[in-house]
Amino acid sequence: MSEMTLIAEDILNTMKAVDEAYHASNELLDETNHEKFDAFKARMITLQEHLSKLKMVLDNEEAYAMDELIDALNHAYTTHDIHYRRTPRMREKE
Repeated sequence: MSEMTLIAEDILNTMKAVDEAYHASNELLDETNHEKFDAFKARMITLQEHLSKLKMVLDNEEAYAMDELIDALNHAYTTHDIHYRRTPRMREKE
């Protein structure tokens, strides 16, 4: 799976987190209590984590694109992964 595919997957996960936070906020508005607030807070923390990860990618989009291109060229000529990257991998290789 390429880095760009993983970035697209992260965007979808972020969109789901936005939807979950929205539903949690509606539940909190309908019935305000500690349980609903804790659920809302947990979903907002999850959303913040997703958004921070996307911001890192967007702030360094050129570096991610170059690393992706170099990785693809390397795989076309060898079976080895590149060891030096300007950006962290989105996920560890399996």
